[in-house]
Amino acid sequence: MRLAFPPLLMEPSPQVSSAMRISRSGVAPGRPGAWATPPPAPSRRRLTLHGGFAVLDRQQRHLHDRAQALGFADLHSYLAARCQQASLAQLAGELGTTTLVVRHLLDHAALQPPPGPAAAARQRRHSTDQQLTQRAAALGFANLKEYLVERVATRAWPLSRVARELGVHPATVADRLDQHGLRRQRPTAGHQRAAQRRAATWAAKRRARLAELGFRELAGYLHDRVAQGWSERRIRAELRVGRAWLVQRLAQLGL
Repeated sequence: MRLAFPPLLMEPSPQVSSAMRISRSGVAPGRPGAWATPPPAPSRRRLTLHGGFAVLDRQQRHLHDRAQALGFADLHSYLAARCQQASLAQLAGELGTTTLVVRHLLDHAALQPPPGPAAAARQRRHSTDQQLTQRAAALGFANLKEYLVERVATRAWPLSRVARELGVHPATVADRLDQHGLRRQRPTAGHQRAAQRRAATWAAKRRARLAELGFRELAGYLHDRVAQGWSERRIRAELRVGRAWLVQRLAQLGL
């Protein structure tokens, strides 16, 4: 880059001495009107720039410095990585600026702003529905409604137990029950007797499966398989049990 400045005008000064005498008015003595003619105003200095350059004002420099302090190479890298992960308010807080500036930066960089609160809520709900459907499928059900009918309407499980099995909050379970038009039932004596019968049936099946595998007790089987480095999935497949039940038994044995 080359900087070219025009020659600067010399200001009149009484301290200047030369072979020619100069009056205080800035002109040679004896010139008509020298005492009444003011010195000419200095011309405006102009800066001429040649070559490419980028100008960063104080605000832009601050934003770039903030992006680098957050671990990004530059401001654009920060915006590209964070624009779909955080709200405008969060981005503004991280950069130390306003939401209006952040929106302008995203528009200038041709990046989509983060979704609004309503869109974000829909995305979270959709993600939770997918998680619940996958969990129900892993437990042997075709869909979430079939799972809820069996666990809540038929077996009268409390919401806290259903939530633990699904890995969500009880309020989420209550919301999905309302969504599918299912009623929560209080366990009755009939439900308790049915639960006891099912538990006895599953216990008999597990004992039979352990005998087929050459073990008399569950503890001995689990110690053997864990010592061999088997994963939970492999143990579940061989023993034909659910994940929640197996995790609980492993925890009880300290495995």
